[in-house]
Amino acid sequence: MRIDEQLTLQNEWWLTEKVKEELAPKFKREIFQELKSMVDVRQVTILTGLRRVGKTTLFYQLIQELLNRIKPKNILYFSFDEKQEELKKVLDEYQKITNVQWKKDKIYVFFDELHKVKGWASKLKILYDTFPNIKFFVSGSSSVELEKEAYSNLVGRHYLIKISPLSLKEFFELKNNVKIDDPKLWRDELILAFKEYLKKPFPEIVRENDERRIMSYLRENVIGKIIYQDLPKEFKNINEDLLLNLIEIFYQNPGMILNFDELSKNLHIAKKTLQKHLFYLKFSYLVRVVRNLRTSMLITSRKLQRIYPYHWSLIFGLYKEIDYGKLLESIVSSIIDAKFYYRKGNREIDFILKNGEILPIEVKSKFEIKELLKILKKLKLKKGVLIYDEKDRKEEKFDDINIYFIPVYELAYYGKLMI
Repeated sequence: MRIDEQLTLQNEWWLTEKVKEELAPKFKREIFQELKSMVDVRQVTILTGLRRVGKTTLFYQLIQELLNRIKPKNILYFSFDEKQEELKKVLDEYQKITNVQWKKDKIYVFFDELHKVKGWASKLKILYDTFPNIKFFVSGSSSVELEKEAYSNLVGRHYLIKISPLSLKEFFELKNNVKIDDPKLWRDELILAFKEYLKKPFPEIVRENDERRIMSYLRENVIGKIIYQDLPKEFKNINEDLLLNLIEIFYQNPGMILNFDELSKNLHIAKKTLQKHLFYLKFSYLVRVVRNLRTSMLITSRKLQRIYPYHWSLIFGLYKEIDYGKLLESIVSSIIDAKFYYRKGNREIDFILKNGEILPIEVKSKFEIKELLKILKKLKLKKGVLIYDEKDRKEEKFDDINIYFIPVYELAYYGKLMI
């Protein structure tokens, strides 16, 4: 399809002055307000996250919002999902069709799946620096933090918004067409919905009840498309079978210690090849690596790295069931965006949040705090969190240490740690 045909099809509001409701549904995710607040911010706004989490839908919803105050032809959307055109060529074709002078008129540009364009960050940087009249919103399904060229080119020029799959609140509201103002009033219903939510926190399958179709969606539309389409387009010498093999190993054993020597020996591949393919999985949001935070709490160790699915729901694209203790850890690692844990000798804390202060987080299926208290005292910390599979949230003091007991369903409800 020619680029002018693509533009005309993808920007129907130039004629209709509205976005189809199928593209911009009324239900809006919690993150929409943050995205909306970026409209008048000069810097490039980058949406990043797994495939199928709803980045494109957020763009269409924001475009619909902009149409209330912006001329339709001053809003440009283009998806690079199927065809990787040059950015300037897209803008020039846009001008030919609309007569909007993109080099001087105030316009809003939405570039979807831009990461698929080679050298996209440097090309975007030139446009951003040269034409302050353009507000750019871009999206991608790869890690900007790992894409060194992108991060260096756009330093000081962008805000990054990570889009996760649905929270339990969003899942429940979307499925039942309700609005929850007070979660306490819906506690029992939310707890009942939690198990179902775990397997389908993606907008397109919220109302799907066939377990085979849910599994197929996760395996084919998320995992499969990343392994067999996205990564081979991005990198050379990809071994798709190895990627899938690694995924199967990591998803069946979430939280396993990463031993490159042993794994490369068992898989009969070079260690460098293994490390390279692990990078691909991290780059595309299929796995996350959690590092051991040393006693000093200032540095991390490259040894004893743990590996988890980037999002726990991906496990159910390959396996119908998984050990519940491992699943709980995977849920917590996904929601808190885990980067660290603590292990020394035979003592271990599941996760450590390090954001201005050190916050140890232990994950248990029931009330168990003995080990958590021991490590808090050893590290001279005054606060810790136990996430457990119970109904009630509470806070208790043990000597001078505060422990927050947070039900895992509540963590999933907010999609973040609330203490």
